[in-house]
Amino acid sequence: MAKNHPLEKLVPLNLLSFLLGVMVRVKWPKPISWLVNSLFVTVFRIDMEEAERPMVEYTSIEDIFTRGLKPGARPIDGLFISPADGVLSQRGGAQEGRAVQAKGLDYELIDLVFEGQVVRQGSLVSFATVYLAPHNYHRVHAPVSGAIKKIRYIPGQLWPVNEPFVKFMPKLFNRNERLVFDIQLPGGGYVYAVMVGALNVGRISSPHLPDFVTNDWFKNSGKGFENDLNIDIKAGDELGTFMLGSTVVLVLDELAANEFELSDLSQKKPIRMGENLLNA
Repeated sequence: MAKNHPLEKLVPLNLLSFLLGVMVRVKWPKPISWLVNSLFVTVFRIDMEEAERPMVEYTSIEDIFTRGLKPGARPIDGLFISPADGVLSQRGGAQEGRAVQAKGLDYELIDLVFEGQVVRQGSLVSFATVYLAPHNYHRVHAPVSGAIKKIRYIPGQLWPVNEPFVKFMPKLFNRNERLVFDIQLPGGGYVYAVMVGALNVGRISSPHLPDFVTNDWFKNSGKGFENDLNIDIKAGDELGTFMLGSTVVLVLDELAANEFELSDLSQKKPIRMGENLLNA
């Protein structure tokens, strides 16, 4: 578990993100809404050609940000795929259960996934990290086929997860709030899909938790929880949505790593949801 950073007492990150979230959900009258949305799309260079609806039908900035895509826009290529659009920033083996955050900084995968809980599954041995920029499509999908056995909400801070903070803040992903999906493969191994919250809105939702959204003072208590489930999914099925940019970390236990070898990444590279993560 990451220790509190001194700045956490000085900067009300969760409150700032909550207030910005209220702002981006404002539904303006149509002419104003079109102007506001057009400016947002232009500034962040969002590709609306692949969006499932024309821009005039989106009622707020958040509505655009959480947009779906046209059918077939992200073909599924392989058995282990990228869960999101973004930049594949890290991939490879974990050294003694520790993953690389940036040069000279690492973090414990067991804390990222379980936050101090007793772990009955095998050791966590490999991982991959996908960073989502503001212009990206922001829905997150299952990287593999299997069954969702648990969904775990881990409360936390909402530090930025962009490159400067990743290089500066120790154990950044373990500090921020997370929504974790425990996905069991048919062979028994586990792949953990960890949606990491971030500054600016910091809201995460999931179709498997219809009455829950993170960092919403009116809809949840801010306490962590773990739901037992048994939902069959296929690679590419939707897991959740970031209301603004953040990061997804995929973590594999020993059995899963025997099925899917995540080789070390030589350099960061753009990736899209559905692309084969093993060959990227």
